[in-house]
Amino acid sequence: MSVSVVSPVFIGRREEIASLAAPMGRVQASEPAFVLIGGEAGVGKTRLAGELTARASEAGFLVLTGQCVELGAEGLPLAPLVDALRMLARTTSPELLADALGQAGARLSRLLPELAPDGVVRPAGQDMQTAQLLELVLGLLVRLSATRPVMFLIEDLHWADQSTLELVAFLARSLRAARVLLVATYRSDELHRRHPLRPLLTGWERSRSVDRIELRRFNRGEVTAQLAAILGDLPATGIADVVFDRSGGNAYLVEEIAGVVRSDGDPADLPPSLRDVLLSRVDGLSPQAQRLLRTASVAGRTVPDRLLAAVAGIEETELFAALREAVENHLLLVDSSGNGYSFRHALTRDAVYEDMLPGERVRLHAAYGAALAGDPGLAGDEPLLAAALAHHWYAALDLPRALPAAIDAASHAMASYAPAEALRHLERALQIWPRVDDAGQRTSLDQVEVTRLAADAAYRSGAVGRAQALLADALAELPAESDPARRALLLEQYAAAQRDSGLVSEAVASLEQALALLPAGQPSRAHAVVLASLAGALLRRADMDGAAETASRAVAAADAAGARDVQAHVAITLGSARSYLGPAEAGLGPLRSGVQLALDLDIPVTALRGYINLSDVLELLGRHAEAAQVASEGLELAVRAGLARTMASYLIGNQAEPLLRLGQWDEADRLTAEALKTLPEGVFGATLLQLRAELAAMRGRYDDAARELRDARRAMGDTTDFQFTYPACYASALIALGQGEPSAARDALATALAGAAIPGAARYAWPVLWLGMRAEADEATRSRDRREEVPAETARRCAVLAQVAAGLEIPAPPSRGYQALVAAEHRRAVGADEAEAWSAAIAAWQETGEPYQLAYAQLRLAEACCAAGDRQSAVRPVQQAHAVARRIGAEPVAAEAAALARRARLSLDLAKTGDEPTSAAQPEPADDFARFGLTEREREVLLLVAAGRSNPQIAQVLHISAKTASVHVSNILAKLGVSGRVEAAAVAHRLGIASQSPV
Repeated sequence: MSVSVVSPVFIGRREEIASLAAPMGRVQASEPAFVLIGGEAGVGKTRLAGELTARASEAGFLVLTGQCVELGAEGLPLAPLVDALRMLARTTSPELLADALGQAGARLSRLLPELAPDGVVRPAGQDMQTAQLLELVLGLLVRLSATRPVMFLIEDLHWADQSTLELVAFLARSLRAARVLLVATYRSDELHRRHPLRPLLTGWERSRSVDRIELRRFNRGEVTAQLAAILGDLPATGIADVVFDRSGGNAYLVEEIAGVVRSDGDPADLPPSLRDVLLSRVDGLSPQAQRLLRTASVAGRTVPDRLLAAVAGIEETELFAALREAVENHLLLVDSSGNGYSFRHALTRDAVYEDMLPGERVRLHAAYGAALAGDPGLAGDEPLLAAALAHHWYAALDLPRALPAAIDAASHAMASYAPAEALRHLERALQIWPRVDDAGQRTSLDQVEVTRLAADAAYRSGAVGRAQALLADALAELPAESDPARRALLLEQYAAAQRDSGLVSEAVASLEQALALLPAGQPSRAHAVVLASLAGALLRRADMDGAAETASRAVAAADAAGARDVQAHVAITLGSARSYLGPAEAGLGPLRSGVQLALDLDIPVTALRGYINLSDVLELLGRHAEAAQVASEGLELAVRAGLARTMASYLIGNQAEPLLRLGQWDEADRLTAEALKTLPEGVFGATLLQLRAELAAMRGRYDDAARELRDARRAMGDTTDFQFTYPACYASALIALGQGEPSAARDALATALAGAAIPGAARYAWPVLWLGMRAEADEATRSRDRREEVPAETARRCAVLAQVAAGLEIPAPPSRGYQALVAAEHRRAVGADEAEAWSAAIAAWQETGEPYQLAYAQLRLAEACCAAGDRQSAVRPVQQAHAVARRIGAEPVAAEAAALARRARLSLDLAKTGDEPTSAAQPEPADDFARFGLTEREREVLLLVAAGRSNPQIAQVLHISAKTASVHVSNILAKLGVSGRVEAAAVAHRLGIASQSPV
């Protein structure tokens, strides 16, 4: 056997290896890392990756590797993941493998059957989603990394299919606090302007968490060292210069030219083109070996040995002689499985393949297709078979065979969580269809059905616009005399794409058109499906009456047709509609039955929708603890089903919200923070961010609240769904009121208040209405503090809000609590006797068990009692307001209660409730002037103004210029609405802070 042309020692790359040590160290310290290794073909990416895997193994890493496969335009779906799973399965004991896979084993078996529990592969369900696969792989890596650090190497990312790119992008942004090192190599010279990898690389370049290494070519000294290592001695004088000149420092070309030098050839005689350099070594082989290499190149970079033998069609003795010759000359390698061969470098395979005549390539592709069709076991792996057949028949120009093969490949791709690849196969089938006379007979389908399947693949891959266009084509192609049920189901699918494009009214119209096609009085599955979709669309359009009536009809149709999956889905819609129509309890029965049926049928997506809606209705009813428990149960299912970043975000929000209402703020904070580490997108992330914004505002952390709310609005996008828009308006107004800006709060609430009468929106409208009336009350109180008349406009706005409140539904106890707050704020705004109204609000919130609103109402009752001169009656409520607010962390309410107690000389000691009011602990003065919107510095300046200090004296005390002090005083006068320093001091004295020692 000849001497290897591969250097036995690792040459150069000291800087690169040093830079790789940092991410490895981070992973060992429980922080994930992502490394990209780019460079031109042959520059040494694979060798560097191999050195990295060796070092990782020595450091105790579990190393998993996978390679993207170039197989026509479609690629092989998730090939590197399948490689990694196979490696894991074959190197891990069954017990440890079962522990690591957990619930993911059944679903991942669609990719690799040997992972199936008890050897039974779980069939693809109707609710299968690509997002589930991403979650399952993430969970598997996290579990593996709990035992030892993991390195997942993906080679040749430039050949990756769309699903693999989505997986890598997902892992890059979602791995958090896991000991996982993700490494990917790619050819930088393959990335044309529209290559799908380019936008991902652009995004990763901006991320500080991604380490990117671009391999350069070897310099002259490194080429000399590489030659010396390959030849076993320093090259003869001048040889290194010639090799460096001819190779340009490309490591693979150096190896190829070294083979010529080792055979006593002259490197200077090599042809100038890269392709010819590579082929020069092939030309030195026997004709039999050359023919075998050409045959192998048509299969791709790797080919199973039995398949190669079947296609080559030569005697076994000649076959092995030719294989040995190709292996000894380092053109082919025995692959890692030991059951096939691969080209040592893709450049050689490309050169051999492109050197063949077109007719020769077509003949060999046809031979591969015939061999695989005759004996599917020759493919080696079942997932490879369908894609390989589609590729070879198409490349062989055998369109009649390529057509059914493409459809079969699409079916396998859909079952393997790769809808984007399924779409490409189906679109190719649609291109071929008109050129195959007996297309329908060969596929047992018609063109309309193939178009529908393509639309389904587009929809599942997120290309909703493409799905809509394909369905429009299918509807146009469907003959007018066709089965009405078929057209109706196509319209239902079309409506789903319209709905998810934001065209809800158009979706309703399409569904009504579909329903009109179906014969009345003849319930069928088509009836049930269309009615269920129509009920859901009406629910999205906030037509609760229509949704409930249509859902009832859908339930009856599903029962008659025995469509149990539809029964589960529509029961949940019916329960949601009935709950929002009221009484809310009316929807609990259908919701619970829908969840249970979905669980029995093993439809996790439907069951999770039920858990979300059931916990939401329980929260609507004010049954906070029960709502949190139901959401927790749903969350367990979401994790098992691989939906932790999508539907689980809703469930975490539905678990955190009742905890927020119950005053368990630290737990709500922890839950939402942990969930956001997985970077949920769109409305899934907005749900969590809105809750965090509200929590931060109630805690008085207004900058944090504003940041969370800004992120939430960005995540929401253009949605007009009131369950997102109303809470966003509420949080915005809460921030503004906390910062003493009632007019800004009024502006924030304007849009929501204009739509407060939307059917079903009462639950979200009541809190908004409360803050609207509170803003008016704060504005009126500010006017009275200035000894001004309350503007007539304030009274007019209060009357409008009161009228809206009078016409708003009261679906549950929390809404009654907000109704009481609105009434009490109204009385505060107009200066009427408030005590009775605040007492009613306290009673309402005691019934719901929500401490924040309770503390606020107690504070306002104490304030009203003090204003009426009844200090004794103010003692208990101010003490309770302060104690409750301090317990839950509502610092603004606690501080305002303390400020009131100090001004009215009331004790905050609950143990002294029966005693005569005494002086209280002194709070920070800042909170007394929150209603005026004064900054911290302006409040400091006001204390000094009240103490009689001049501008120069203020400047001296605060270490600022006299001009700056003058600006602060002017701003204070404007915000307080007073004409001079004396009036400003009077306001400070009236509110009881002037006795504070000035700064």
